[in-house]
Amino acid sequence: MPVVDFIKEATWAERRPPTYSVESSAAGGSALPAIVGPVPGRLTWTLLMPRGARFRARVAALDAPVGIRIGISDERVYERVFEATIAPGAAWTPLDVDLGAYAGWKLSLFYRPDQVRWRLVLSADAFGGVPARIAWGTPEIAAGRADALEYAERRVRLTRSGGL
Repeated sequence: MPVVDFIKEATWAERRPPTYSVESSAAGGSALPAIVGPVPGRLTWTLLMPRGARFRARVAALDAPVGIRIGISDERVYERVFEATIAPGAAWTPLDVDLGAYAGWKLSLFYRPDQVRWRLVLSADAFGGVPARIAWGTPEIAAGRADALEYAERRVRLTRSGGL
């Protein structure tokens, strides 16, 4: 089930360049709400990660081929978790990326990923210097029902304690 809707959270993203916008975008004859922006560029959100998290979206290259990359960082280490090349003029390309390793309890006294504010980074790169645009359609973090409920409770606790 959806836990974080990045269309609704678009204003909280760090945008480079800052010209990303939320709009309806069409690919392959189908329109979706999307975050559309220039390539090269990137969007970064800082957030807690629910257990069993999956990043889901549909992606479209609007003008020219685009290389996309999804990464996650704890502000010390950046890990690339997915990359692909998206061709222009095609239908939406579905993405489903497992982010479950970045939440939950681990057997460690010091490493607690459920308390880390992760930086989820969506990057797009142009090929050969050709300007392009990318559409991230319906981007979200999804999790199972029990994990989504636990995540909501954790956010409320951290908000009340001033930790969020």
